[in-house]
Amino acid sequence: MSMRVFDWQAFVEGTVHIYEQTAMTIGVFDGIHRGHQTLIAKILRRGYIPTVVTFRQSPKRILSPETYGGDIVSLPQKLAIFEDLGVSQTILIDFSENFSTLKGQEFMDTLIRRGKLAYFVIGSNFRCGYRLDTDAARISAMNAERGIITEVVPPVKEGALPVSSSRIRAAIGAGDFARARASLGRNVAIDLGGIPSISGTDGLVFDLTSSYRVIPPEGRYRVILHEQGRKNAGKGTEVEISVDAGKICIPSDGRVPLQVGYIEFVSL
Repeated sequence: MSMRVFDWQAFVEGTVHIYEQTAMTIGVFDGIHRGHQTLIAKILRRGYIPTVVTFRQSPKRILSPETYGGDIVSLPQKLAIFEDLGVSQTILIDFSENFSTLKGQEFMDTLIRRGKLAYFVIGSNFRCGYRLDTDAARISAMNAERGIITEVVPPVKEGALPVSSSRIRAAIGAGDFARARASLGRNVAIDLGGIPSISGTDGLVFDLTSSYRVIPPEGRYRVILHEQGRKNAGKGTEVEISVDAGKICIPSDGRVPLQVGYIEFVSL
């Protein structure tokens, strides 16, 4: 069965319905790295409907676009990974001024009332609500009053440091795909869907400078090209591409798919 995807506003207004008790986790989930995967694994084991609450766009991208480091995965990539991991339902929040003024208790009340929440998993550094007024300890206490089990999970570490989206962005920005892979648990992949391509003398050129994606540094890289609609990593065509000034150039030869869906960087 395909994963169901709900819009937050429709969820709040009750125009979409959840009929069975849920196990939920929440976060931006950029990259869906090994720490995120730990949270998701826990909601899959409880016997309730595994549900993820996340954002259509990163709040940081909206609040501080000039300093935002870029998305590690696109929204279609994120949803595909959730589904591959076994998530049954995803609720997408459009971060807005109205949402940003919602208090943490109001937010949790909505999840409990509309989402039939039975089990909740969050990271130990999770905070929500207006001016981040509600932390993990407070959420756990509020939920306990209603008989809802809350599990607070410590960060997953890689060496002495926690796995984090910011460290993965830094690794990709430095061209260190092996380090990024260690945190992600899979190869770095850039979704080219929806990004216009220009056919030049050297091949297909995709301009990522205005795409809010994390872009590797200038250089040449071995990648696997995947056609649109094909999800299986490792089943595409291996070629060498170049990155220059935020543009990705894929050479035109007989092996290049007519429609490139995404590129997967090969960790050496």
